[in-house]
Formats: sequence, structure tokens, C-alpha cells
Amino acid sequence: MCPVRIICLFLLLQYSAAFCLNAQRNEILVSAGYGIADLHWSIAGNSDGKDPDILSELVWRRLRGPAWNAGVRYSFNKRWGMELSGGYHDLKRGTVTDKDYAQDDRQENYYNESFNSQGKSINLNAVLNYYAGNLSGFQIRPFIGYILEKQEALLLGDAERVRDLHSSYKTTWEGGQAGINAARAFNRLDLRIDLSGGLLKYHAKALWNLIDEFAKPVSFRHYTEAYQLKGKLELGYTLGRKLRVMSYYCIAHSDAWKGTDRAYYTDGSTIDTRLNWVTTTNTAFGAGLGYLF
Repeated sequence: MCPVRIICLFLLLQYSAAFCLNAQRNEILVSAGYGIADLHWSIAGNSDGKDPDILSELVWRRLRGPAWNAGVRYSFNKRWGMELSGGYHDLKRGTVTDKDYAQDDRQENYYNESFNSQGKSINLNAVLNYYAGNLSGFQIRPFIGYILEKQEALLLGDAERVRDLHSSYKTTWEGGQAGINAARAFNRLDLRIDLSGGLLKYHAKALWNLIDEFAKPVSFRHYTEAYQLKGKLELGYTLGRKLRVMSYYCIAHSDAWKGTDRAYYTDGSTIDTRLNWVTTTNTAFGAGLGYLF
């Protein structure tokens, strides 16, 4: 075998060893970043989606603030592994618009107010993955798992018009997910891509001080089914044998289909109307540290 081929084979083996070292080791991760969330829902006038087709809609824009995350990646053997992660997002500021209509197609807008907003959210993810092989230098790992995401979005009022309004809308997205992880290492540098989709249960409850006739502390509830699409890009660099620094960017979009809006009143009565939709988009970026073991 000629010397050039020997050198090439040696470099290939070194590259493969580095790839396995960086891409397959167990890891405990902590990170901090910044996130932005939007939330939009509407209801109709009755359970048939009529009278009018959009009675009321709420739009939260740019709910933003710091985010913290922690997680662990663990391989049971050469094929099977798992990932657990959780995060907290402190929504420091944002705005919300509340609009009501008397006629179909958003006609006769008889109420239109904007308020300041804050809130918080938490998320939990648990996945089981399987090493399926290499593709163009990337380790491919399909996975299945569980998602739980909770958010509280507030209507805080405005000092010039409404003081201490403090209404709230609390959401829960929960269900299963499936996706694929692709990871590749370039000596100490590594790149990870996660793409996933989920089918979820959606439910929400609201404390609504805007309307005196609503019961407190639960003024209305929302129930329906939903889906989620999510992607994450992570870039890491290994320092020595135990420490890894990383940065990330992720985006998630969820839509809830037609469902039930159930309002509770102070006289003990309830009324069901149609929940037209719920949609939310979340983006976040940040950096962190990993301990390899």
C-alpha cells in the first residue's frame, strides 16, 4: 500500500474516532437564552360556528424574555439512547389585542382594546432514539417521545384606562412526538439538527376580569386537538475531554383545530360556543455548557 493511501486511511480513522467521541458521548446540558412567543385564538358566537363566525379574538404579540434550559443525553448502548430536557421562559413584556365583532367576517367591530402583557411558560420533552446509520457523514437517529408545554399569558391593563386588570389565559399542549436527529462532528466541532412533529391535546383556562358576569377564578375553558412542528439547530465545540460549549436556535409552531369554548357565569350557568382556532409560534436562541461523561 502506498504511503499516500496509508496517510489517508489514518486520517479517516482519526476522523471516525473523533466523530464517535463527540457525537455519541453522554452529556448533561445547561443553557440560557432569549425567546419570543406569539399567541392567537378566536371563538364564534355559537357551537355551530355562526352568529357571528368570529365573535371575539385575542392576539398576543412578541411575548419575550430570558429562557433557561437543562437536559441530559444518555446512550444505553450503541443503538439506543434517550434525551430528557426542560425549560422555563420568563415573558417579561409584550402586548395583547382584544377585538369583538357583531357580524361575520370581522364586520362591526364594537370592541377593540390593546393591553400590556407578561407571562411565563415551561416545557418538558422526553424522547427515545435509535441509531439508524450514517448519511453523508451525519449520524441519523429517529426518535419518538412526549411533549408537555404550559404557558400563562396575562392582560395587565393600562394605567390610563384600566388599572390592575390582571386577566390570564393559561394553555396546555400535551401529547406525542416523532422526528429525526442528525449529528455530525468535525474533530472538536459538532453540528446537530432536530426536526419533529407532534399530535397534541390542547386545553386552556382563563380568569377574565374584563367581563363582570364571568365566574372567577375560572371564567372559560377551551378543549380541542392540535399539532406541532419543531426544529432546532445546535452548534458545539468540545474543550478537553469533559466540557462542551454550545449555541442553539429553535423554532416551534403549533395549531389547534376547531373545538369547544365553555364559558362559566356568576349565576352558575354555562354556555358552549365554538373555538375556531388557537395558533402559537415560539422562537429562541442561546448558549450553554455541557458536561461529557
